Amino acid sequence: MMFGSINSSGAIIDGIKPGGANDILLPNQRERVQKVAVDIGGSLAKVVYLTSARRNQGGRLHFTAFETDNVETCVGFIKSLLESGAAQDSEDDDDTGCGEDRANGNDCGSTSSESGPVIMATGGGAHRFRALLSRELGVEIRVEDEMESLTAGLNFLIREVADEVFTYAEDKPMQFVDPTTDDMFPYMLVNIGSGVSIIKVTGEGSFERISGTSLGGGTLWGLLHLLTGVRSFDAMLEMTKSGDNTRVDMMVGDIYGTDYGKIGLKASNIASSMGGVYRKSLDKQHGDADIARSLLYMVSNNIGQIAYLNAQLHGIRRIYFGGYFIRGHPLTMHTLSYAINFWSRGEMSALFLRHEGFLGATGAFFTAENDAPTPASASPVTAAGPREPRRAPAERRAKAYSFTENFSIAGAIADEAVGALGMLDREPTKLMALPQLANSSDQPYQPDTVDLSQEPQQQSYWISAMERNTNGLLDLAATGALPSCGDDESRQRLERFVELYLKHLQRLRERPLAYGAMSVRALLGLREQCLHEVGLEDIFAGVKQRETDAALAALPALLAQTDALESGERVRQLLHNVLAGNMFDWGSTALREELASGSLDLSRARARIHWKSQFDNTDAFVRRLELGGAYARAVVFVDNSGADVCLGVLPFARLLAQQGTSVVLAANSRPALNDVTARELADIVGRAAHADEAIADAAHDGRLAVCATGSSGPCLDLRKLDERLVRLSRGADLIVIVGMGRAIHSNYRARFACDSLKLAVFKNQMAADAAGADMYDALCWFTQAAA
Repeated sequence: MMFGSINSSGAIIDGIKPGGANDILLPNQRERVQKVAVDIGGSLAKVVYLTSARRNQGGRLHFTAFETDNVETCVGFIKSLLESGAAQDSEDDDDTGCGEDRANGNDCGSTSSESGPVIMATGGGAHRFRALLSRELGVEIRVEDEMESLTAGLNFLIREVADEVFTYAEDKPMQFVDPTTDDMFPYMLVNIGSGVSIIKVTGEGSFERISGTSLGGGTLWGLLHLLTGVRSFDAMLEMTKSGDNTRVDMMVGDIYGTDYGKIGLKASNIASSMGGVYRKSLDKQHGDADIARSLLYMVSNNIGQIAYLNAQLHGIRRIYFGGYFIRGHPLTMHTLSYAINFWSRGEMSALFLRHEGFLGATGAFFTAENDAPTPASASPVTAAGPREPRRAPAERRAKAYSFTENFSIAGAIADEAVGALGMLDREPTKLMALPQLANSSDQPYQPDTVDLSQEPQQQSYWISAMERNTNGLLDLAATGALPSCGDDESRQRLERFVELYLKHLQRLRERPLAYGAMSVRALLGLREQCLHEVGLEDIFAGVKQRETDAALAALPALLAQTDALESGERVRQLLHNVLAGNMFDWGSTALREELASGSLDLSRARARIHWKSQFDNTDAFVRRLELGGAYARAVVFVDNSGADVCLGVLPFARLLAQQGTSVVLAANSRPALNDVTARELADIVGRAAHADEAIADAAHDGRLAVCATGSSGPCLDLRKLDERLVRLSRGADLIVIVGMGRAIHSNYRARFACDSLKLAVFKNQMAADAAGADMYDALCWFTQAAA
């Protein structure tokens, strides 16, 4: 079975247990394995590897783990990765694309230098098993410093992966936090493996191991094996769920008979771990599960207290807990959180990571990325010459791409884990924050208007709405409304998409936090990931082309009509046209039937819109243009193709350009619903230029440009934009955001350091209710920058 470019035939779930951090192995997948890194600890070996169909054209980062006692299995897995990459390289030698890569001085092979592949290895086992790795794999093994790898991996995950960091307590599970709003340093990493290392990190590549303890995951594993006979760590964690530690531990209440309020101890606090079983007077009856829970509390409480004391000693308030010991286990995280909260008297919180067990392997992987030799074409040293000296961490070049998490083929989630780990898709460009975005720890930017995780009613509504919309795609295809899905193969792919996405929605019904914070943006983004995964890159391509052709044919008459208006009325009419055009949204269930039948036109759409003062201050923007002079630069985030962009956004951008403003039209990098892409928008501007002299002049003079956002969804995270767009945005004094997904579902509360204008129509009842609006109310809200 082919899922797009993914050959899933013979796919199996791999790893030491079903779910959690395990990977899906695709034995018939033809994508090249480009790089591999392994972190071999005392108990577990973690592997991170990158697959890509073409070098420097995206890629996917995978995570999997093995017990160190079965290190041969791990080595065999890596060997299979290398062999699959070598086989693909051999086939690609006859491929013209690879020939071009080699001609340009690029290596088409996997994980390789001129002398062959290199495996990045870290952890104690990298030294212990180096000879085994080298002998069995027949490649160079480059051992990386363990502490450097851990901190580099943590820095990467904090910056690149949304909802990576969270706090946890039984009454408040998985409260996601963004540690990058201000300077993320200094922090302390408590890495819990077989033992525990405590690392103080003060900057990129600046760290020191300040403490640690030998009482770690290995202690729990070893003692539980001795006391219960259980060998599997996961079985031990499972035991703790049903255990009662009060049957083993001596509690404060066992000593005092009540709370010891004077010093803040409750009767339920542990006074002595495992101290209750030797006192005959207590007569505590216990089983293996009770012992397991007591030992888990003992180890976790000990680690938490040591962590807090070191944080106090070094004046650090951020404490991250990492390591495969945690394993997303609620009881472990709650215990660590309780310890930090108790000893700090509620002033500090324990911070956890969804990719907690893969810090070292991830850091070693990116040491390979950042330390890559200079391509031969640009290097003053010949290929046969000496290797370029290793650079210090602070001197390493910044990578020219970013990652987004992809859950589209996420495996099962183990019962004891709080959520799933997605793969990380490598974007072909670096994603950065919009320079004008206001974002601080006091007032953090939150792209999502509603956190569905905290709103059960909205959560249920939106999952049901997505289910209806997804099944509705089959109906559209059956009626011929989706020309791009007219052939048998496309319909089969569409059926596979429906099955795949509905399974994800069912999982989210049961476990709303499985993929991080749930939001409309996340649900829509997951839908696009699933579409792309089955090979449906743009199901609305035919619809977009048809509607764009019709809109461009109507453009000259619309421009003539608006050009005849007086200045203020012209601005008002152009804004109204933007909002009328925004009604042409195939993502809106309420309008889809009219769009499919072709019964909606611009004038009818305009008549449906309501204007209310709490959502509309058009006059404020009109006055600003009349009295404040032209803007220097405007960035306009566009929405739908067809009438929306051609008859709404483009005439509005034309007006700004005529006033002397440099206008950047920002559109999706990849398709989503009927949203226009940057490639399509560039073609639209070119076609419009042939029909209108003002557009032609603006495009020729550089006052009207198109740039990709780096996004591929109907919503927008302004912290993750294509670096090219960020460069073009510097100096912009007007930000315009168009569309319900971009300006209502996301960025409704976004603040900017310059003037901003949000333009959308409420086309969903639940979104309207959340804002206190009615269906088809217009959002036309202008905000001036603070003086």
